[in-house]
Amino acid sequence: MSANRPSIVNVIDFRRQRLTLEWNAVSGTWTACDTPPALVHGVALIRASQPAICIFGHESRLHLQVGADHFALSENSPQIKCGPAFLSFGLRKHFTVESSTGGVLFRHSFWLGQGDDFFQWLSTRAADPEWRSTNGRRWSEGIDATLMRAS
Repeated sequence: MSANRPSIVNVIDFRRQRLTLEWNAVSGTWTACDTPPALVHGVALIRASQPAICIFGHESRLHLQVGADHFALSENSPQIKCGPAFLSFGLRKHFTVESSTGGVLFRHSFWLGQGDDFFQWLSTRAADPEWRSTNGRRWSEGIDATLMRAS
């Protein structure tokens, strides 16, 4: 366990409006909270057949975790992108996390579905260094779940 990461982080589920989770930052797994906490520190995308993804604040910094893979976000690195897949007629997208040297740290292709798109939500916000900085501090301190959904 890294000294700069907590072991358990309370987060909201991106898709389920009332579900609060205990994110295990060591293993990249989660459990539902029996009693919702007063404050949460991030947002998770839970998928049945693929690794869960979570972005959370700790020590005034945002951290992105895909399964057990952990990426600390600085002002501009790593870059998080989401865009249409080549030759997919707009039906597929690619989500990538790239290092400052251009190496791909994580890549995920997916079919466009109905409802909110976590990957587009995250890449749009993470492109803004001010959003990363501000929410790194706010989320680290913890905020009300309803405010988290609005951020």
